Amino acid sequence: MKKIGILCLVLFLLVGCMGKQEGVQEEASGDEATMESLDDSYYKIINLDSSELRERFYTDFYSTKDFETIGRDLQLISSQYFSTSNHYMSEGQYFGREQKRALVVRNTKSKYSIQPKKGTTIDGVKDPVMVSNIHEQDYYVKDGSKYTLKGISLAVVLDPKDSNSQTLVTPMSDSTVKNYGKECIAKVYDFIQKEESLAKIKDLPILITIYQATDKTRSTLNGKYIYSSYCHKSLGSINDLNYRNVIFSSSEAESIDKITYAEFNEIKNNLKSSATEAAGLVGEAKYIDGEIQSMIINANLNIKTITELQYLTSLLADNIDSKFTYDFDIKILVNSQDGLKAVIIKDRGQKAKSSMLY
Repeated sequence: MKKIGILCLVLFLLVGCMGKQEGVQEEASGDEATMESLDDSYYKIINLDSSELRERFYTDFYSTKDFETIGRDLQLISSQYFSTSNHYMSEGQYFGREQKRALVVRNTKSKYSIQPKKGTTIDGVKDPVMVSNIHEQDYYVKDGSKYTLKGISLAVVLDPKDSNSQTLVTPMSDSTVKNYGKECIAKVYDFIQKEESLAKIKDLPILITIYQATDKTRSTLNGKYIYSSYCHKSLGSINDLNYRNVIFSSSEAESIDKITYAEFNEIKNNLKSSATEAAGLVGEAKYIDGEIQSMIINANLNIKTITELQYLTSLLADNIDSKFTYDFDIKILVNSQDGLKAVIIKDRGQKAKSSMLY
């Protein structure tokens, strides 16, 4: 009987080991959003618990364009490793206040802090605060009603300030910020491997990225991702990320993309010559590896009749369909002196479509 009991125990353990998959099993505790109204670059989203860091993230970034860029661009980078076709995304569940405090707060008791140690001078700034926040996204696969965690993406947000977290009189050079960011990647991965509260995820694929925020007192542009490292059971290689946001029609836009610059100005001039009163266009384009990906345009019109609004909105739609050489996503927000009146959307490979907001 004893031998039979031992045999049963061995079989039980073997079956358990064979059935074990790499990943963390989770029950969905909320709704699932298919995201079918958006294109296939978006993840389906599952509503698990809210991130403990959501309030602070909002406080830090609600008044800047970084609020959207940190999250959305992290999804785009993550899709290279966790496909949108078979992964679901949720808000971060593992990096909470305790983990953030260990990494981001300047604390002599924390051996994992990625802030400069007390007494450090960087680019002439004594005791700077280099890291402002950490943003997490979790990626799952679904089997029946179960969701298994398959990977995590982290954004370490660099936003250099003085020792009192005030804006620097002279911004740090990009090279200084980049060098500091590169050093943070290894420290964050080491923290994940050794922090007891993260033992559940340490063997999963983890994408660590570095985001350089924009000083909102000096620029209206959003920040950009500068590094990524895909780590799976060891520290991965560190890759440069070439993300860039450009205002049209600025001298910077002309220097990096003369064709789109000239075409944007042609559309702008067409609008001005067709409008009865003052009209203007301002665009913000996103470039990845030197290629334009998207542009958001604000059209500002002075109109007195609904006919004027309809005519100028249609004119803009026709122009973005016919004038641009490169094919990229475009959104135009058509504003009058009384507020937003229409939206024009042109997805890559598609004709522009307009919606009048009345």
